[in-house]
Amino acid sequence: MEYLRLGQASKTFGLLGQIRFFSLTNFAKTRFKLGSLYTLYNEKTDERISVTLSAFRDSGDSFFLGFKEITTIDQASHYLSWFIEMDKALAPLPKGYYRLQDLKGCAILDEDQKKLGAVTDILSFAPTTTLVVSREGGKPFFVPFIMKEFILSIDIEKKEIVIKVLPGLL
Repeated sequence: MEYLRLGQASKTFGLLGQIRFFSLTNFAKTRFKLGSLYTLYNEKTDERISVTLSAFRDSGDSFFLGFKEITTIDQASHYLSWFIEMDKALAPLPKGYYRLQDLKGCAILDEDQKKLGAVTDILSFAPTTTLVVSREGGKPFFVPFIMKEFILSIDIEKKEIVIKVLPGLL
């Protein structure tokens, strides 16, 4: 099964074991259904547990979740910094949309189709999502994920992103 990350636990909320998650999805209201199964994942230890959603509240850049299996603040505190994930096959996207994680590995091209590097990471915790681009024999550079100003086109099938190279970017 391929997993889709929806959020990362940031702190406990209340005495009944709810957890506040920093949102990693633009579709929180459609991804979370009461009674559905999700996975909590610890990236450091590669540990996974299945949980059943019992409460959901969206607050923009974060959401608050409760689970049948986690009922106290002490239990909830164990899962801080863990990710919540779901089966990617159960999370279709509207036509014309793509997932940020699908950008990893895409070649970065300038306006003349010259390859500059490849996306190795995506930073989503800044005010603007930023692509980390590694290049052979050079230091990585950063591209703000702002359409038309920096990102000219994205072709997920070809795994190519065309950017506008502004002075000082490289």
